[in-house]
Amino acid sequence: MELQQLRLFLAAAESESFTRGAERAFVSQPALSASISKLETEMGVKLFTRNKRNVVLTPAGRKLLRRAKLIVGECAKAKNELKHHDIQKSLRLGVINTLSISRVAELIEQYRRDNPDLKLEIIDASAAEMERLEREDRIDVALTVLSKKPRLVREFLHSQMLFSEPYVLALPVNHHLRHSRCISLEALAKEPFIARSHCEHRQVMIELLKKQDIRLNVAYITNQDDRAISLVESNVGVALVPEHYSSIKMVKVPLEDQPISRTVGFEWGENENLEEVQRFVSYAKTVPWV
Repeated sequence: MELQQLRLFLAAAESESFTRGAERAFVSQPALSASISKLETEMGVKLFTRNKRNVVLTPAGRKLLRRAKLIVGECAKAKNELKHHDIQKSLRLGVINTLSISRVAELIEQYRRDNPDLKLEIIDASAAEMERLEREDRIDVALTVLSKKPRLVREFLHSQMLFSEPYVLALPVNHHLRHSRCISLEALAKEPFIARSHCEHRQVMIELLKKQDIRLNVAYITNQDDRAISLVESNVGVALVPEHYSSIKMVKVPLEDQPISRTVGFEWGENENLEEVQRFVSYAKTVPWV
């Protein structure tokens, strides 16, 4: 008994015709008849009762029908499983570049360790670049700053907040203002300032300074947070950074005037990789951020 014989037997039995069965199985009618005759000879029983209009299963044929469906069905499942065996699961993650790289690296390392068969592709991006990646469908999910305003680039159906945090002033550990409970914008204007050009709330800060007629003493402009932190540690100046940044060589002091804050989390829309996205988002919620 061969698998092809069972396939042809099923085609004839389910269509109740050798002719229609042959068409369904993409073989000639004589080939199907010969295969079934050979099967009947091997089994030593008649499987069909033939007449001019159609063919009818015998009691033996009905028994074989139940088994044949199971056998052919299992073979199809096995073939499908093996066909997709080498297709690697993947997840494309966009990460806003104003998150501490050490926190992001910890999340990625833990997730890769727990999911060794997953290809995790990460793209760093600014807020504006993140919207472009989302619009061009180059990422499955974005770890970004959640906006209260509706997105124009595409309709996001899902979001998950991870944490909220204020922006604080980062100072060298030996700075003369390190013990202050809070620092005003007016006092900040007297200090060499490290400007983070990629800050999501940079324009908000500019408006606050204009409103109070304060001009910062900008000593260095960078679009990389690790550089900004290193410059603060090296006494080059002070910087306004998200609170979750930390270093033993710097201290953080709140702003006195109209503190600025942000909410960080995930955004994603409907896509073919939704199961992997939801699994990753659920995992990231268990990791401490602040």
